[in-house]
Amino acid sequence: MADPTDPRPPQPVPFGVPVGGPYEAAPPELGGPRPSRNPVPRPPGSPRMLRLELGLVLLLAFSPGILGLLILALGPQGTAEVEAELVPSVVSIVFELFLSWSPVLVIGFLLARNREGWAGIGLTRFRAADLGMGLLLWVASFILVLVLAQLFQYFGQREVDFLPDELPLWFRAIQAVLIAVTAGVTEEIVVRGYAQTRLEQLRAPVAVILLLPTALWGVLHVYQGVGAALTIFGLGLMYAWYFHRTRRLWPLILAHILFDMTQLVLILAGA
Repeated sequence: MADPTDPRPPQPVPFGVPVGGPYEAAPPELGGPRPSRNPVPRPPGSPRMLRLELGLVLLLAFSPGILGLLILALGPQGTAEVEAELVPSVVSIVFELFLSWSPVLVIGFLLARNREGWAGIGLTRFRAADLGMGLLLWVASFILVLVLAQLFQYFGQREVDFLPDELPLWFRAIQAVLIAVTAGVTEEIVVRGYAQTRLEQLRAPVAVILLLPTALWGVLHVYQGVGAALTIFGLGLMYAWYFHRTRRLWPLILAHILFDMTQLVLILAGA
């Protein structure tokens, strides 16, 4: 209610803003400062329900990769010839895309069922500042990976042929784009956006919020060698810290896509 002794004329209230009390600070649409960290949404259900949903998403996201690691470690060698053929490669890519995007589809269903929005896990409206921060994180990713790769080189790394030379160049180019975009979008939504948000809603310690999803993400890269997995774990910690600090996912998605795409372009160029 307005103060009758206030000589200033009443100010219009923007649509959708409750009028039950005064503002502590002007909202962003009226020129006020934007918060440095997007708020964590209120938990949509009981802690038990959140734990079940989180477990389901993580199981869908990580069990295929862990199963693949077991097959790689225990199965027979000599599958490179099959992967270097065009038709089996197309089938393999379609199957991998299905596995990668399935957790994101499940997250979308859960958010809709709980009447949440994508903004609650960091996918707010894209801003110009997200582009600049994404480019900055892209550069920082390369610097960090170069340093960590030197530190962890003695743990061993394996050369992985993501884009076999036997396949046509046009196919490898399409494959590179699909790999980079799929990894950048799905992994950031699952590992950073959804998992960290749910853990924070469950009031987990900050160390658990940062370390648990990142550790699972790092384990999936053990097929590249322990040294590479430790390097990727370190990169994931930087991404996890940034998301915990800002709760904005677009810069991380952009940086992740550019980072992967740059490495795949170097492979295509024979660097």
